Amino acid sequence: MAPESQEQTSIHGLRGLISKTAHKTAVLSSLVAALFGVPAGLAHASEMSDINKLMRAGQYAEALTKTDAVLAKHPRDAQLRFTKGLILAEQSRSAEAIAVFSKLTEDFPDLPEPYNNLAVLYAADGQYDKARAALDMAMRTNPTYATALENLGDVYAKLASQAYDKALQIDPGANVPQPKLTLLRSLNGNTTGGTVPRLASAASAQRDAKAKADASAAEQQQRAKALAAEKAAQQAAADKAEAEKTAIAKATADKEKAQADKAAADKAASDKAAAEKAAADKAAADKARADKARSEQLAAEQARAQKAAADKAAAEQKQAELLAQKEKDKADKLAKEQAARAEKEKAAQAAAEKARADKLASAEKAKADKARADKDKAKAEASAEQEKSAVLAALNGWAKSWSDKDVRSYLGHYASDFDTPRGASRKEWAEERRARIEDKGRISVKVSNATVSISGNTATVRYRQIYNSDRLTVDSRKTLIFVKQGNRWLIKQERSGG
Repeated sequence: MAPESQEQTSIHGLRGLISKTAHKTAVLSSLVAALFGVPAGLAHASEMSDINKLMRAGQYAEALTKTDAVLAKHPRDAQLRFTKGLILAEQSRSAEAIAVFSKLTEDFPDLPEPYNNLAVLYAADGQYDKARAALDMAMRTNPTYATALENLGDVYAKLASQAYDKALQIDPGANVPQPKLTLLRSLNGNTTGGTVPRLASAASAQRDAKAKADASAAEQQQRAKALAAEKAAQQAAADKAEAEKTAIAKATADKEKAQADKAAADKAASDKAAAEKAAADKAAADKARADKARSEQLAAEQARAQKAAADKAAAEQKQAELLAQKEKDKADKLAKEQAARAEKEKAAQAAAEKARADKLASAEKAKADKARADKDKAKAEASAEQEKSAVLAALNGWAKSWSDKDVRSYLGHYASDFDTPRGASRKEWAEERRARIEDKGRISVKVSNATVSISGNTATVRYRQIYNSDRLTVDSRKTLIFVKQGNRWLIKQERSGG
């Protein structure tokens, strides 16, 4: 895939802008999330789409917040980190953008785009040697990358111009063409692998990229003109609406003022009449108050005399009631103290009786629990002994079947999932045992010193085995593992030694 794919929007980041703002980068508002050949985790398409919309709307702070949030979930995602660098460059935060692209070159050294964008940012800051070094690295990753080739040519032109100006000791900025570097907008990487294509293909790709860039610039210019016209129309409509609003407000204010003047005149006449009436009412009220005051003074003097007599009688009555209440309180207190002592003695006696009863009940319960535990233990021991006897019976039955050369009975003592030696099938093992038993003229198998340990449905038997035949005598220690299947103990595994 060529560096400028059909999904990529051409970016002319600093072409024609370095001469205006030498310390800033310019980034267009469209972003194509085309990430190929990058082994990092991909951001969700919907999240990338949201970031793209915010950038196209010029909402770079919100786009940066969204990008950081997604990066928290996908910290190794190269496209997201690349996008963050573009947003920082758009916000004129060149140092932070350079840090982001520099880290990308460390983590993904095979991608040319971060190197290219580092070169654009360095060139914007006048650091053309660093820009040249970054573009050299981009060309190493993909020698046919048209954008990097074009940018590298611009940087070399600027370096040559500086050298010429220095030699002639003239103003470096006088009539010197500024470099037209292109800031890449998406990650594509060198996805072809293998042999590098011909450099002629790079020149052709460079011409195609320039044509696309010129077409994009023309389209952006047309869009800007259309937007300016639309804004002018909107401003004219807004001015007209404001003028109409002002006229309506003035007419309303004049009408309200006339109404307010009339209301003020009516209120003045009403206030004068009310004042005259109030004065007459006040004179009548003052005379009524004076008459009432004299009447109230006479009534107050009579009331004070009556109250003094009533207060004296009430004081004498209260004194008598206080004496009676004091005697009653004393009697009540004595009765309560006696009742409290009796209740306390009764509670102490009840507590002592309850403690004796609890102790007796606890002793009875402990005795019953011990009896049950002893019974359960005896039952368990009896069951264990019974199972051990059953296991020993199975062991002796197995030895007897072997001694009697009863192959059918002998094989019947083995479980269906018996672990056959050397990985042989059950059938092969059974045929081998049958042949070896029937081949002997006489067999005697005795077991002694058998010990049995049982855990659930598994029993381990260690014993001494004395084997005699007309050909061989062996005295050895053996271990058999029995499993309980139904009501029978069957051999699951056998091995020599204890």
